[in-house]
Amino acid sequence: MPQLASDPREAVQVLGVRFDNLTRREAAQAIAKLAGDREKTYVVKPYSEFMPVAVRDDRVRDVLNGAALCLSDGVGIIWAAYYLSLPGGGLRALLQLAPSLLSLVFSSAAAGRPLVEQMGGPDLTWPMLEALNEAEASVYLLGGTKAEVSGAQSRIEERFQRLRIVGVRDGYFRTHGSENDRVIEAVNEAAPQVLLVGMGFPRQELWIADNLSRLNVNVAVAEGGSFSFISGRIGRAPGWVRRIGLEWLYRLGRQPWRLRRQLRLPQFVALVVRDRLRAGARN
Repeated sequence: MPQLASDPREAVQVLGVRFDNLTRREAAQAIAKLAGDREKTYVVKPYSEFMPVAVRDDRVRDVLNGAALCLSDGVGIIWAAYYLSLPGGGLRALLQLAPSLLSLVFSSAAAGRPLVEQMGGPDLTWPMLEALNEAEASVYLLGGTKAEVSGAQSRIEERFQRLRIVGVRDGYFRTHGSENDRVIEAVNEAAPQVLLVGMGFPRQELWIADNLSRLNVNVAVAEGGSFSFISGRIGRAPGWVRRIGLEWLYRLGRQPWRLRRQLRLPQFVALVVRDRLRAGARN
């Protein structure tokens, strides 16, 4: 994992997953550094809706913890780290639950500790691409629909002239067998320094971990749905909605099919509260 010698901040544990405590700028620079290294590695950005999967599935949790960088995608992880850092257990922990959640709405900066910044979607992707552009890195885009990945390519090339996109492919393929082999061959022929993989959690993380040894890349980054936003196929919530941590609600209103995923949020909160109570009982 990249170390910032001048920065004393430590990684933070949430539900058994290590989150690296970096700002977006620091994370972008760290990924650009990984792009120039010869050692193969990967970066993940799990978010709260899928943390229950990591709790249940040892394999998923191990893949997240095995990343060179594990970054917090969304305010849910920021809240969990904050709530788990508060003193006291038992009744005090329960009494602190509602105020800690409300702090995200009325003063999101109040929950900006111990994790300093969330890395949701394009919030990190654009600074990362800027850092890669400065490094004149080569990038391959893998994931999303054909329209999304080609649209993302166009937007990125318009904005960053020194960044070289050496290949693109949609994420709709069988991740085992001959079709998977052909995808790996295409990536290896292009030989990018950076492979951005947008195939959804945990499919993209497991695919990266399973195939990294066969890939001719320096770093693979799990991007989730970033290509949808970058291409403009899906619009982001207004800035003020994002600042108060309600982008998930905005997206749910525009994409009702996300309701099934959003139902995991209460489960995530319950798991975090359970961990806090258990920690209090041990102390």
